[in-house]
Amino acid sequence: MKKKKITERTRAIYRTLAMFLLLFFFLVTGGFWYLKSSIPDQLNVASYEDVDTIKLPFQSMVKDEVVYASVSAENTKIPEEKIKIQCSFLGFVPLKTVEIQQKELPQVLPGGNTIGIFMKTKGILVVGTGSVTDADGMEREPSLGILKSGDYIVKADGKEIFTKEEILEIVEKSQGKKIRLTVIRNGFEKECQILPVRMQDGSCKLGVWVRDDTQGLGTMTYVDGQKQYGALGHGISDVDTGLLMQIRDGKLYRASVGAVKKGEKGNPGELSGTIYYRDEQILGTITSNSETGIKGMLYAMPQELSGHSFVQTAYRQEVHTGNASIYCSIDGSVKEYTVEIEKINLSHRDINKSMVIRVKDQDLLEKTGGIVQGMSGSPILQDGKLIGAVTHVFVADPSRGYAIFAENMLEK
Repeated sequence: MKKKKITERTRAIYRTLAMFLLLFFFLVTGGFWYLKSSIPDQLNVASYEDVDTIKLPFQSMVKDEVVYASVSAENTKIPEEKIKIQCSFLGFVPLKTVEIQQKELPQVLPGGNTIGIFMKTKGILVVGTGSVTDADGMEREPSLGILKSGDYIVKADGKEIFTKEEILEIVEKSQGKKIRLTVIRNGFEKECQILPVRMQDGSCKLGVWVRDDTQGLGTMTYVDGQKQYGALGHGISDVDTGLLMQIRDGKLYRASVGAVKKGEKGNPGELSGTIYYRDEQILGTITSNSETGIKGMLYAMPQELSGHSFVQTAYRQEVHTGNASIYCSIDGSVKEYTVEIEKINLSHRDINKSMVIRVKDQDLLEKTGGIVQGMSGSPILQDGKLIGAVTHVFVADPSRGYAIFAENMLEK
């Protein structure tokens, strides 16, 4: 028998068919993983909520079934213990098990006022290392390969240090002898030794750039009934290393906006102003700096919030697309502006980007172009509840930006 000869046309059909099958596979696989990643691993609910009222993404395609709980057809209230809900695609393909638990969210006072931030680092932050010229005119790098950007120097020769001046004094007194440093690197304590370089003027240098504090403007998001506040909606990172700053303590000061640089496509805007660094202008303490923002305790309630009323904090599954409001201070007083919630992701890997918002208010667009630096922390309200805070601006479109859920900011 003669073998059938495969023509070039047949080969082309096979190749096209294979490409379509491969594309179909990637579409199905990608869609499945997108669907799975859009469903949160865990949700908090109010004690009065029923299992049937829990809203999950893609409700029409995802079937959910309680698989572990003391919940019956007669009593659908969420019990005090955790329950688990098994989610599946169209009731056939398992997707994820969602853990549901009772957690009451507090009533809070929405902020929107401009604040001045001053924080001291936990130790001396190493920004980088560099070369110095010794007494013989030679270029030396005494800290190269020993200290790294992001290290925190906490001790020198066994003595705790808190300021740049303290480390400079110890280096000067070393007379060119090795100094034993204790540093925190990636959360772990490490000891090292560095031989300072004696300079032509007789002084000694380590060849390292350091920082022991940071400051700037931001926006307060909320204050609870115990005068504990949350602000910014994102952590403060070092401008040089890009790492989240580890802080020892800090102070919150009164501040005012002096000028607004309007945002443009490709060129984010900015609020600039004055921080009143006087003892009588201290608003409170800064006790933590995390990925959800800064937190602390107020000494006194800011005057700008005197007309605000306490509102309920929304659970993230209560947030929906559509109109909302933000509070912020652009011209000396806190005002309400209209925005739109365009997109919601209940399980975004970066919790600071859980929502996409767009500024609709013409007055705010005319003044700022939308979202500008310094507005981070501006509270977002929807249906009379605090749902989140502004975190970032889109560089390509300053009228749009990201936001974090208020529920995430309130987590300890």
